Amino acid sequence: MIIQLMKDDYQALSDSERKVIDFLNKHEAKIPELSITKIAEKTYTSSATVSRTIQKCGFSGIGELRYKISQQQQSKDTYDAPYVVNNILAKSFRECTQTIDAISSTALFQTIEYIKNAQRIFIYARGFTALIAEEFQMYLQLLGYNAIIVKDVKWMLKTHEIVTKDDMVIILSLRNSTPELADSAKAAQRCGAKVVTCCCKSPTDLEKHSNVVIIGHTEKVMQASGLEVYSRVPLLIITRTIIEYIGL
Repeated sequence: MIIQLMKDDYQALSDSERKVIDFLNKHEAKIPELSITKIAEKTYTSSATVSRTIQKCGFSGIGELRYKISQQQQSKDTYDAPYVVNNILAKSFRECTQTIDAISSTALFQTIEYIKNAQRIFIYARGFTALIAEEFQMYLQLLGYNAIIVKDVKWMLKTHEIVTKDDMVIILSLRNSTPELADSAKAAQRCGAKVVTCCCKSPTDLEKHSNVVIIGHTEKVMQASGLEVYSRVPLLIITRTIIEYIGL
């Protein structure tokens, strides 16, 4: 049984909630393929009842329940497609929830104040992360801000020449594998500019030279050509949150 409750806890549930739990335990193998709406149809209850019941059983939602089932199935060396897919989805679920939980509202508000008061906003990023930076830059420009991307190492080395005390620097980095980013943060602070780092690894040298640090949670997507590739979803969540708040 995927859901096990003490007798008193089970009896404290409503008839509809017990009906949902009985269905989930009886049809455990089918849960990865069923939506909350479908479970509600099968149990003659509502989607809200199904969602509430799952949460009462100690899960944050259907995603976490599917993930637990996937883990159990994998431990039995079962590699059916639905379980593998749900395990992948569970990784995205963890990235989103853990990143959101880790974001400090104080850090977020301070970052937004820096953006609003900056003459120019320099966005530093390297590799695939530069794609996130380009989207972030586009949104900032649509909102009327002077946003500039710095993704070339040679330009990073000239930070002391291009950044002033009236500017701010936002560094987007997944694992802080580019040492020039920390050097740029240090140079920007020496110029009097505010530095905000959005990273998915802590601690790093970047933090020593940043006024604000926002940390996300990332997980490995794949390993190819000898390289480990990590998800950039957390950086998207952070930058999207900043943009949406500014655009209110």
